[in-house]
Amino acid sequence: MTVSTGSEARQGDQIARPEWARYFDELTAGLEHGKDLEVGIEVVGDKVVGEEVERLPLLNITYEDGDDQVAIGVGGRGRRFPAALWHYVDKPRLIWVHEHDGRPTAIAIESEDGTLTLLRFYPAAGD
Repeated sequence: MTVSTGSEARQGDQIARPEWARYFDELTAGLEHGKDLEVGIEVVGDKVVGEEVERLPLLNITYEDGDDQVAIGVGGRGRRFPAALWHYVDKPRLIWVHEHDGRPTAIAIESEDGTLTLLRFYPAAGD
């Protein structure tokens, strides 16, 4: 299923807060061990609507409990995308994940103010 709206994003499997760090750490570990994924990032909220990243390699995603923040790094892999760009979701409250055959297809992160950050995953070019 391709997730294209906020309501579809919220129909994924909800991850409990105590599992956020572990889930993102496992996803990042897969990237470090050769799993290549590209991601698009879209933000939908009262004050902002739009695509921040069209399609770049996912570098890292982590939940920092002390900062109450999800950090998403894109780019920074190889000569084609040498610089890393970061997107931060402050005060996340709910996270939904969509997967197919063990690979994420989308992750939706809703922040305290109701803003939704939607990550759409794609196999890396050449996969």
